[in-house]
Amino acid sequence: MKHIKEMLLIGLIVFGGVYLSAAGSFGQRDYENELRDRKVKVQEYLSKAKGIEKEFVEKYLNHEDEDPSVIVSETTNLDTGESFKYIQARDSEKNIEIDGKLSGIVFFRKGSERFWINTKEKTYYTDTYDYSKNPKEDLIISSNEEMIYEKFLSGYEKKVEKIGDTYKMTYLDDLNKGSYDIYDEDINLIESFTDNSQGRWKEVIVSKSADVNEIYEKLLDLKDTYTRVDDLGQIKKGKQ
Repeated sequence: MKHIKEMLLIGLIVFGGVYLSAAGSFGQRDYENELRDRKVKVQEYLSKAKGIEKEFVEKYLNHEDEDPSVIVSETTNLDTGESFKYIQARDSEKNIEIDGKLSGIVFFRKGSERFWINTKEKTYYTDTYDYSKNPKEDLIISSNEEMIYEKFLSGYEKKVEKIGDTYKMTYLDDLNKGSYDIYDEDINLIESFTDNSQGRWKEVIVSKSADVNEIYEKLLDLKDTYTRVDDLGQIKKGKQ
């Protein structure tokens, strides 16, 4: 399920966080130096990459997520048959974000008004948060540069090949051998397969649209049929 995490990281994570947290013994200065070091390593890598891999990473570097966009993916455990759908949506102009497991917890907001619903427990929680107060700092490293670092410079051996109009990145390390990601020619993730200690999982994009507001309104209507709770913890403790 690393691919869902990747998609969140790239552009649709609820709070827009795309970087490593300054945790543990790292101070803020050490953390910033680490990001600068990663940026330099990515630039050095880009200057040396060749062939299809160079073509892929250059496109990846310049990739921009569609906005407005609604993406629904389906993830299936190939061993047990367990399956679930995940929705991620964003409309920057209307200030809408949606993110969550359709058969579990879904977060959605418009402006400062936020909601969490648990579709299994049929409960919801709401509050407000002024996102305009979030500090707007210059970014040391972009989300795309960070993802290139994670994919190609973090010690995992990979192979990139072009198949028709798609790019396939296959993992060759012992922990993930045979796992792969498939991207379209615009570097949108369309399919992935993971084979590791967590099992064999396949994820595919099942639908894409630009109807973010329509989905938001449907979630609002659904929320009105649920029971309101007074604590967000009650949502997260319920069935997911």
